[in-house]
Formats: sequence, structure tokens, C-alpha cells
Amino acid sequence: MGIESPRDENGRILDIRPKGHWFEFEVAKRLGYNYPPGCGLFPDIRHQALEIKHHTGKSVTVDFGRYHPGSDDSIDEIWNRRIQLRINQLRYLIALAPPPECKVTTIIILTGAQIMSVFGVSPKATIKYQMGISKWRE
Repeated sequence: MGIESPRDENGRILDIRPKGHWFEFEVAKRLGYNYPPGCGLFPDIRHQALEIKHHTGKSVTVDFGRYHPGSDDSIDEIWNRRIQLRINQLRYLIALAPPPECKVTTIIILTGAQIMSVFGVSPKATIKYQMGISKWRE
């Protein structure tokens, strides 16, 4: 995508949550959707069964929150009662924007099941489920 990570008036990259909301909005806009960022949906864009992650390399993990991407559990939401979409069926868009430029250079799109077979994710949550990216972020 080549878009730069958002910065504050002093040139510092925004904190994780505002940056993630901004990136969700940018992806949604490019897919033809118009909704305010940070709606707190899971997945971020339900119509696309798409969960969006943005990473600038400050840490060596991608956080998945309270849902393990490899889980075979059905998403327990009213909108999913008829469809019965499972967490491991969601598609995860992971955008890497490495320093110092912090421009998105790599986009990975995998289902939760594919993430588990390609990268693996910690089977236990500390505060949230995390995937180590130290080997492939270069």
C-alpha cells in the first residue's frame, strides 16, 4: 500500500490503538466502505470477514486480542447466529510498516487457520493472544 503510518504534530507515530483505528479506516476506505475508525467490531469489517492488524516494528509481536485466530469456536454475536462463522475462518490482514520509514511494505492475508500453520500463535493469552514476528519482520 505504501501509505505512511500516522504521526502526531511532533512527528511521533501515534499510539497503538489510534494507529490501529486509522489503519482499519484506510483499509475499509480502499474496499469501498465508509465507517468511522475504531468501531470496536470483531472482525473489523464484518462483510469481508476481515480482521485488520497494523505493525510498525516497535515490538516483536502482533496482538490478536481476546480471540485466538486458530480457535474453532463460533463467533458469539447476534449477526453470526445464522452464518455460524468460526474464528479460524476469518481472514486476517497483517500490515508491516517497519522503521525508520514506517510505510506499509508488506501485507499478509491469511485465515486464522492458515496463520496457525504458517506462523503459530501462543496457545495461551497473557493479556491477549500474540504472534511472534521476529523471524519474518525483516
